[in-house]
Order: sequence, then structure tokens, then C-alpha cells
Amino acid sequence: MRPFSSLFTRIVLWFFMNMALVAALLLVFFAFQSQVDLHAFLGHQTSDRLRVAGRLISHDLNQTPASQWPDVLARHGELYQVDFVLVFADGSQVSAKKLTIPDVVMQKVAASIPPPPPPARDLLPDRPRDAHDEERENRHNDDDADRRDSEVRHKDHDKDGRPYQRLMIHTKNPSRYWAGIPVPVFPAPPHSHEKAMLLAVSDSMTGNGFFFDPLPGLIVAVAVILFSVLLWLPLVRNITGPLTRMTRAAEEIAKGRFDVRIAEPRADEIGRLASAINHMTFRLGGYVKGQKRFLGDVAHELGSPIARIQLGLSVLEQRLEGDNRERARDVLEDVAHMANLVNELLSFSRAEMSPARISLAPTAVLPLVEGAVLREGAPWAEIVVQIEPGMTVMAAPELLTRAMANLVRNAVRYAGKAGPICISAEKNNDALVMEIRDSGPGVAEDLLGRIFEPFFRPEPSRDRDTGGVGLGLAIVKTCIEACKGTVAARNIKPTGFAVAITLTACDQPPEA
Repeated sequence: MRPFSSLFTRIVLWFFMNMALVAALLLVFFAFQSQVDLHAFLGHQTSDRLRVAGRLISHDLNQTPASQWPDVLARHGELYQVDFVLVFADGSQVSAKKLTIPDVVMQKVAASIPPPPPPARDLLPDRPRDAHDEERENRHNDDDADRRDSEVRHKDHDKDGRPYQRLMIHTKNPSRYWAGIPVPVFPAPPHSHEKAMLLAVSDSMTGNGFFFDPLPGLIVAVAVILFSVLLWLPLVRNITGPLTRMTRAAEEIAKGRFDVRIAEPRADEIGRLASAINHMTFRLGGYVKGQKRFLGDVAHELGSPIARIQLGLSVLEQRLEGDNRERARDVLEDVAHMANLVNELLSFSRAEMSPARISLAPTAVLPLVEGAVLREGAPWAEIVVQIEPGMTVMAAPELLTRAMANLVRNAVRYAGKAGPICISAEKNNDALVMEIRDSGPGVAEDLLGRIFEPFFRPEPSRDRDTGGVGLGLAIVKTCIEACKGTVAARNIKPTGFAVAITLTACDQPPEA
């Protein structure tokens, strides 16, 4: 077998091809990172959005009187779909809504806010203010106002260059998510700025998209999965399709159809398996045909000698007396049993004729069943026929008659005294289902799958002592399958046994 025709090799190559495509998608993604918000795709979305929102809110707060800060927070809360709370180092807070901040959050806030700078003190003793002092104070205020925007935009680190600590907490009762970042605020000039913690609060883990947006990640995941499915689906179908066809063929072979062939022109393991199944089916078909031909030939050859033995023993019985006559009768019974076995072997071999030689025709069901009941019935057996006149099936009349006769004979032999035997027929779409039910002991559940095998006799209810040789139901199966039908058996609760025959229904009247 060529290396690249191996199914294992193809699967491995397909896997690496899938990985190569995923890598190519990632390379394209990184190549166009300038056109997309790559940072938002890969994480830290909460920190980035808080930093941007903190700068904007800090700028607006520093341009607004402190009395209007709740309105500023409310306006930004509506914009970002979260609630904002401003918490100072002394524990005071400003918010548009009255929110109770849990202690664990306040502890984190206190640890994250840098301490306010100490107030500036004059080194000179107190003295009266003059015009020069007022001029210096105004100039200081103007310079401080110019620095505010610059500090809001650039002061993300402390004086030692360390980034300010951010926090993300989930609290319960009620369930809320808290994200915070330090921001500079200017409570009242000319005081120097101080740090406060800006908290974003939401009942949702995503903060309605403010903390992080799962949509971009989902889009990437769906795209990768979609590409993988599109890549792997042809390979999977290329494997499962032939396996499904081979499974169906194996089921047909298990039913005794050895003319099934699998057409899989492939060079891999699946193609070799198909060839092996075809070869096995051909060999099995040859063995089974040879066996049946042998049985038929043997039965045919034994028929004449057995008939002559029966005739001779009958004549001898008439001339014997006493114990010798009884011994002759015992031998005649054994010969009769042998003759019955030979006859059933002949019936079995004839039922296995090639389907090409069997001609199916519209066949009336009711007359055929009544004839089988008349021929195989017994005075002690109650047989009820529930079949509407006019029901017709496509079948070979001789084979269907033989099958029905065997079923009626079995029901009478094994369950004729247990209760009534019912024969019914019901049309189901394009099929006609005939069922023969009795009230006997039935068959063990683990043996139901074998009762249609040749020479199989379930114990103890159906053995040679009751007259069976194990070919009756096998003949039924071969006759019905030759008519392109199916046969199945089941037990009836609490007691009883049923055999169902399914054949193709026909609306045409039977030929005269």
C-alpha cells in the first residue's frame, strides 16, 4: 500500500493542514492589527476602558463645581451603561445613586488610593498680605488651571514611576461587579490635586460591555470552528459514508444475502476492508450454496431407498407376530422420522432457489391461508382466521403456501391445546403484515434470534420428542425472503408466541 493512500496518513496530514489554516488566520489577524482594536480582542479591556473613562470623567469633574459632580457621574453612567462612584481617601463618596459599598470594596479602595500630599506651609512668619501676594496667588491659580488637563491625561503613574493599582471585585447579596481606578481630582483651588478611586458598578459580569465585550472573542472562536468544520467535514464524510454502506451490507449478509457487493474503489484501509468483505461474501455464498446443494442431493438420493425400506417393513410387519411385530413398528417409526427429515431437507433446498428463477405474482391471501389451515389443522386445535377477502400480496404462491403451512403446523404441534391460534392480516402503507399467534409457552428470549437457523431446536419445549427436526422455521424464512419479504418472531406476554410475515401489498387481482 502506498504511504499516502493510508487512512492514518491522510488524517494526520489533514490535521496539520487544519493547524496551518488556523495559523494563517492568526497571521492575517496580526497583520491587520492596525485596522482593528487588537488590544480589546486579546484582553485588558476593563483596564483600558476604565483608564479612558477615568480621564474623561476626571476632566469633566475638574471643570465642574463639586456640587454638580453627581450629575457628571450620572451622565457618564448613562453613556457607559454602568454606575460610577467616586470614593476619596477619607471614605467619603460621590455618586448619582445612593449605593452601599461593601466593606471588602472599601478596604481595597483604601489600599489602592495613594495618600494625599501634605498641605504646603510657609516658612516665613505670618505677615500682612500685600498686592504682590495677591498677584503671585492669581499667577499660581492660572498656572495650576493649565496643568490640570495635562495631569489628568498623563498622571497614570505615581512619583516613583509605578502604575496606580486597579481593582476588580465581585460581591454577593446583591451580586455586583466593582471595577476601580485611581483618578486625579481638584476639590477646590488653589489646593493641590489628590487621588480618588473611580468605581464602575454593574450587576452584569460584562458591565453591559463596559468591562469587556465577549463579542469579538466569540467571532474569532466561531470563525476558527467554522473553518475547522469546513476543513474536516469532507474527510469525516469520506470516512463515515463508506463505513455506513459497509454496515448496511454486513447487515444484509447477516440475513443470508450473499449476493451483496460493496463498490468502494479506494486504495486505503476502507477500500481494503470493502474488498475483504466482498471476498468473504463470495466465499460464504459458495460454501452455503454447496452445502444446500449437498443437502438436496443427499435428500433426493435417500428418498427412494427410504421409501423401499418403509414398504418392506410394512410387508414384514404384517407377517410378524407378538414381540417381533412391536419391534418392526418401532423400526417403522424411526424410518418414518427419517423420511420426514429427508422431505424437509428437500423442501429447504427447494426454498433456496435462486431469486432470479422465482416469479412473483399477485396472490390472494385468504384462500391460501384457508388451504394451509385445512391441510395442517387438527381436531383439537382451534384456529381463527381474521383476514379480509380481497387482500393481495406479491409472492410466489407455492413458496408462500409452504411457509404458511409450516407455521400452522408448528402452532398446532406446540400450542394447539394451549388455546386458540389466530391468523390475521393488516395492511400497513405499501406492505401487508400477516401474523400467526398462539398461546403456547413461547421461546426463551435469548434464543429468538436463532430460531430461523437450519437444524436449530430450542430446548426443552421444541425438540425431537415433539416431532421437530429444526427446519420448519428455516424453510419459512427462505420462502418469505425468496418472495422479497421479511419474517420475525416475538413472545407474547404473559404467554404466547407470534410470527409476523411482511410482504409487498398489491392492489391488482390475482391471476385466474
